[in-house]
Amino acid sequence: MSIALPGTKHSLSWSHGTAEVWALSGAVHRLDLTLPDGRVVRPLAEAAWQGDGAIAGDDTIPAHLRFLGGEWACVPFGKSGADPVVHGFGTDNCWTFEARGEEDGDAVALVIDYPEDRPVERLRRTVRGVPGAARVEFTLEVTARRDCVLPIGLHPILAPGLAGEQLLIEGVWAYGETFPVTFERGVSRLAPGARFDDAGALPLVDGGTVSFGSLLSETTEEAFQLFGVDGALRIVYPQSGHAVRLKWRAEDYPTCLFWISTGGRTSKPWNGRFRGFGVEPLNARFEARDGAGAIAGGRAFRAGEVWSTSYSIGVEAI
Repeated sequence: MSIALPGTKHSLSWSHGTAEVWALSGAVHRLDLTLPDGRVVRPLAEAAWQGDGAIAGDDTIPAHLRFLGGEWACVPFGKSGADPVVHGFGTDNCWTFEARGEEDGDAVALVIDYPEDRPVERLRRTVRGVPGAARVEFTLEVTARRDCVLPIGLHPILAPGLAGEQLLIEGVWAYGETFPVTFERGVSRLAPGARFDDAGALPLVDGGTVSFGSLLSETTEEAFQLFGVDGALRIVYPQSGHAVRLKWRAEDYPTCLFWISTGGRTSKPWNGRFRGFGVEPLNARFEARDGAGAIAGGRAFRAGEVWSTSYSIGVEAI
């Protein structure tokens, strides 16, 4: 179906933040979080072309790319035989908002029913601002129609910070791996399929290493995955004076995919204009297959099961 607009938007407001919740993708956009010192941080990246009517009405472009940015849930994640839509039917279609009562001023709930040929029957998610905190909390429920194994993930895209800012990744993980094949031909610099222990020393295809923070200042497209993550990561913005903290259940998402997009894609709608990076909790892994990167593994669902998970995004001063 052609989507020229992102559908209905609901506003979310609480003591320490505001956000828009969109019907398209069930996504959160324009999240503003207020630190104790009064500074307002917008942690999520938004594409510069969101207001471009020509792109919004171009149904040759996947709907979520026409309005790229923010945060949403991917069921299933990536390209999957279980669903022809990249990141799942819920990514490129509009969700339905549930009725809100007076007591739900700081929360929004949405649902989407999947087509009958998909193994997923329904998704439901809630977005809630945390009173007294610069944090937003999410729940996600997945109702399975049939027994299946699905790669599942979350897709927050963070803003890259000030020009030249050297961001840091803090947290506990076992090891990391770069994308198993060249992520973007002619652009990507990371050595494919290389293992590493330190995000400050990512292996390059020509030898040597580069830090995560330095890559964000380049024009490139990259991806790497951290394994054995304990359910929390902190992205530190040293010059900006804040950090973004993501928390989730480690048993639900044992890995985290990092996708760096800093002007390296020049096709429509990108045109070298997007700058952001995904920090994407994930239950799956990428492997080399037929010359490309394919996703493998995931969570096993039983027919009729309603599986739920929760996670949060917050900011804090440093």
